[in-house]
Amino acid sequence: MSMMFPKQKTKKRRRHHPESIIQKKNGRCLLCQIMDGDTSIKRGLQKHHIYDGPNRQISEENGFYCYLCRRHHTDGRDAVHQNASNMRRLQKACQKIYERRHSRKEFMDLIGRSYLGDEEDV
Repeated sequence: MSMMFPKQKTKKRRRHHPESIIQKKNGRCLLCQIMDGDTSIKRGLQKHHIYDGPNRQISEENGFYCYLCRRHHTDGRDAVHQNASNMRRLQKACQKIYERRHSRKEFMDLIGRSYLGDEEDV
């Protein structure tokens, strides 16, 4: 028995987010470039949301992410999920880049805090 007015199938809407503000997707690990000077192309890079936890969606929507090799993302002593100073390095860099076109207040309205402290030379 068929329905007189069948229910239409709905398509899931895909959200289109901007590119990363800190790095182009070029197959290179950001921390390999910064820390080791290694600009070689790597396979299997992982997307790292610079401000995670409750700010993960905000990071995605505003391009606050970068691409890292496994060693710098989750494994090893230099991995951002293991090493707070490397995590903070990315957070500061991202905030500086964002503040080139926006104000500190706009950043703090999004993320909830400043990672730059009282630095005025941004």
